[in-house]
Amino acid sequence: MDTNNIILHNITPEQLKTMLKEMVKEEFEHINNEIQMAMGEDDLISIGTASRLLGMCKKVFGIYVKEGHFTVYYHLKERRFLRSEILDYRNRYKVARQLKI
Repeated sequence: MDTNNIILHNITPEQLKTMLKEMVKEEFEHINNEIQMAMGEDDLISIGTASRLLGMCKKVFGIYVKEGHFTVYYHLKERRFLRSEILDYRNRYKVARQLKI
């Protein structure tokens, strides 16, 4: 007998739906945990930290996010951003000030 086959006897559509939901939820949590361990929590930063690193206010940073300049990650229902992506953007586009002598 193949163990990958599932035989459904006397199961209602609602019970099947609940069973599938639980299976998908468990798999999602497993994948999410793997991603979090691979990225490391230190790599995800808040809007405030990201805007400070870029030297702009949160409102301007929000506009840049809406325009798609940065990838948004959700951690505990809060928006987070990759520190490396923010620093790369800052290093690529930041213009050095010239001192007036």
